[in-house]
Amino acid sequence: MTTPHELRPILDELMEFEPLFHRTRVAMSRAEFDAIVDPEFREIGASGARYTRDYVQSVVASRRLRGEVNDAAELGWRVDRPALSRIAPDTYLVTYRLAQAHRVTERSSIWRFAENRWSVLFHQGTVVESGLEA
Repeated sequence: MTTPHELRPILDELMEFEPLFHRTRVAMSRAEFDAIVDPEFREIGASGARYTRDYVQSVVASRRLRGEVNDAAELGWRVDRPALSRIAPDTYLVTYRLAQAHRVTERSSIWRFAENRWSVLFHQGTVVESGLEA
């Protein structure tokens, strides 16, 4: 998917949050999580499991409390092929490929701009390659 030129600034802004839950900006505090993640948020993980907002928040908080590094850049993960399409007024689909040490996933997130801020409504990761060398 190619991002239309007029949407590039929005894509750049939203990629500040992606990979979702693996960026310091999203994982820093409960207040930041609450500001970004919509109350109706849902996720389908790379395993195919479905997750609620509350479950994801508990995982993010647990990692934060244990002091785990959860930032994609710090972990050496690579984001490729970011793209954006408008799917409704003020609602956008972000897609990208995430190369981690042990797998590659195709990722998608649905974002809405309302009340002068972005919130994520949905996220999905699908494994496309596994067993990669670190």
